[in-house]
Amino acid sequence: MTTNGPRADRRRRPRLRVAILAALVASGVLLLGVGAAQPQQRAAVSIELTGTIDPATAGWVREALDDAAAQDRPLAILRMDTPGGLDSSMRAIVRAILDAPLPVVVHVAPDGARAASAGLFVTMAADVAAMAPQTNIGSATPISLSGGEPDEVLGRKIRNDAAAYVRALAEAHERNADLAEEMVREAVNVPARTALRRNLIEIVAGTERALLAELDGLEVPGPKRQTLDTGGLQVERRDMPLHYEIRQVLVNPTVAYLLLMGGLLGLALELLSPGLGPGVVGAVAFVLGLYGSAQLPVTAAGLLLLVLAIGLLAAETQVPSFGVLGIAGIAALVAGGLLLYDTDSEVFRVSVPIAAATGVALGSFTLFAASKALALRRTPAHGGAEDLIGKHGTVRAALDPAGQIYVDGALWRARLSDPDERVPEGEGVRVLAVDGLTLTVAPDPKESP
Repeated sequence: MTTNGPRADRRRRPRLRVAILAALVASGVLLLGVGAAQPQQRAAVSIELTGTIDPATAGWVREALDDAAAQDRPLAILRMDTPGGLDSSMRAIVRAILDAPLPVVVHVAPDGARAASAGLFVTMAADVAAMAPQTNIGSATPISLSGGEPDEVLGRKIRNDAAAYVRALAEAHERNADLAEEMVREAVNVPARTALRRNLIEIVAGTERALLAELDGLEVPGPKRQTLDTGGLQVERRDMPLHYEIRQVLVNPTVAYLLLMGGLLGLALELLSPGLGPGVVGAVAFVLGLYGSAQLPVTAAGLLLLVLAIGLLAAETQVPSFGVLGIAGIAALVAGGLLLYDTDSEVFRVSVPIAAATGVALGSFTLFAASKALALRRTPAHGGAEDLIGKHGTVRAALDPAGQIYVDGALWRARLSDPDERVPEGEGVRVLAVDGLTLTVAPDPKESP
């Protein structure tokens, strides 16, 4: 027994190791199987949609909804607070909501929020429309900045198009299409409770938890007809990323206009007085302004007025018009800023006070800087050696006939005009001519100490 015991132990050890390894592998496989079989925690994605509706917010909503669909989320919530914005961006958001395979709920929240102008269309495109109790919706009449009597027919066409669009969205989701159309034609605006009572929305809920409770078991009308199951659903909030927030700032008409004007000013100063300062800053500002303007509806009239303004301001520095051309240039600069972007929105356009103040300030500063620079250019150049002719100096090394003199703050090699003369150190001389780096001088006893 003593002989076989150790051998038996040695034989059992490999078997024990294999059994332990097999048990570990089986446990791992079992855990993986359980994990794979266990469904991930269900969560609705809550997407931020605040501020103006513009190319930045349209791109963000499209990206967020695509991500939610790729992650197979059961529901997406757009928590919205907007004063309105661009018609093209609004339609892009509407298309993103309609194209999304998952139900999309627009929740006008929190209390104090609004779904004005373009926000009405986004709400009507939602599979479920909800509002917090102290919110409002409506005032969706399109505004054209190129208005006037000649454009009355065009304005009517724009309103008719917007009214038909919002009616189609409302009818597709079995909502009050008459009220939605009235909000476009008559700029009607109603609070949340009235919108619910008049069948413009489906739910009034103050928080997302209360919203999910109301959504549970709700029959979704419209193209994505289904019964929602939101019981136990978590909420994953997604706020607008920084790069979209920066883009949203750049596409703001007022900001884009200021960047363009600041860039033009910097470039103009660089041309008038070359250097690395204003030119580099102006170029960066101008490029950023162009980026924002490229995503906005730019009008030909606004561009022509800005070009005219630059021409008039430049002409003022060349032609003695007693300020007439300069004032006309400033007026064209202000008008060009106000008419540069036609956004069909009162809340998404260049601010009138800012356009006026910027036009006057930049125009006046440009005129002042240009006049000073041109006056300086017209002044005869100074600082050459020829300027020494006629000046008086003091002999520092005796002129015999050549030596050194101190004149105009510097030492110069000098030679007497009369080679037979001699001038000792400390005596005064007067410069007669300049020959390279040598001055021709003559004695000047009046300048002697």
